[in-house]
Amino acid sequence: MYTHHYMIKPLVPIKLLAWVFFPLLLHISCGNDSQSEATGEQAHTVLSVEVQERDLSDIRTVSAPVVAYQRIYITARTAGQVLEVNFEEGQQVNRGQIMARLDTRKQQSQLRNAMATLREAEQHFARQKVLYEEAVITPAEFENATLTLEQAKSEVEFWQTEVELGEIRAPINAMVAAKLVEPGTSLNANDRLFTIEDHNLLVVRPALSEMDVAQLKEGQKLELLFDVIGETPYPGTIRRIFPSADNITRLFTVEVEIHQDKIPYPLRPGYLARARFTIDARANVLAAPPEAIAERDEKSVIFIIKDDNTIEKRHVETGTERDGWTEIVSGVKKGEKLATGNLNRLNDGEKVKVSGSFRRYGFRD
Repeated sequence: MYTHHYMIKPLVPIKLLAWVFFPLLLHISCGNDSQSEATGEQAHTVLSVEVQERDLSDIRTVSAPVVAYQRIYITARTAGQVLEVNFEEGQQVNRGQIMARLDTRKQQSQLRNAMATLREAEQHFARQKVLYEEAVITPAEFENATLTLEQAKSEVEFWQTEVELGEIRAPINAMVAAKLVEPGTSLNANDRLFTIEDHNLLVVRPALSEMDVAQLKEGQKLELLFDVIGETPYPGTIRRIFPSADNITRLFTVEVEIHQDKIPYPLRPGYLARARFTIDARANVLAAPPEAIAERDEKSVIFIIKDDNTIEKRHVETGTERDGWTEIVSGVKKGEKLATGNLNRLNDGEKVKVSGSFRRYGFRD
């Protein structure tokens, strides 16, 4: 079986077609390029972001428990057995009230004996004084009677004090935080009986590093948050800064006074508080994302997007960079739109294509 191949000859020579259609193709191509430039399709694509006022302050949040500024440990000042206990945890005690009483019968017996000795010494002194005034006795004998009287008075005062020490009295108006004894307990001197606290002044004592403490001062205001209340901040004031760091942690204690009159709920020692310290105040500053700032000739520049989508290159002075934003000290106004992305390709006066708004995620508002 034979296959025949037929070749069809073109009616118009190929070279002639090339000469006819090449100018037409060149005209179409040039027309498309002109149309691209006219429609701006060659413009660089960028995102826009507005210059904003932001709080770029450096804030430290440190947790610490609420404690009473004044806490007193009530101890026994003499040995003895506890006869009665008049207060327990949660009760209010006023200054001078007897919180507990010890068995002081031995001391009272010694006091009565000392008082009897004192009466005898007083009588002897009175007789010796008359004799001395009549020159019957010598001055040395009269001085001996005077000395005996003073010793008797001192002995009475000693045993009166011993009896008084058996009455455990509150030194201040306070709340009983702990009761550590019961009637019948035998105590030695300096054994603890109670812990009392003055709840009129509550404080928080967080610990901060030396770099942070160097930026703080007494009387500085701050915010306090309490987990038991919620996320509402309440005012506090730095009352004092401890003069030396802890030997182990190398942190400084900062005492913060709680303004209880500003808090709607009563606070108790032991509640957890979070103190917000402003280390470097940068409130209400103009800021932009660092993606909107470029470096040209060792200077910071931005590109302002105008209403007609042309850009204006402008030099700016930058400041603190924090939380994903950079402070712009000078060179911009609030609300101006800046270009982000492709900054290394942008030039002053060029047109750009804005494809959307720049968004910053993962940082505080």
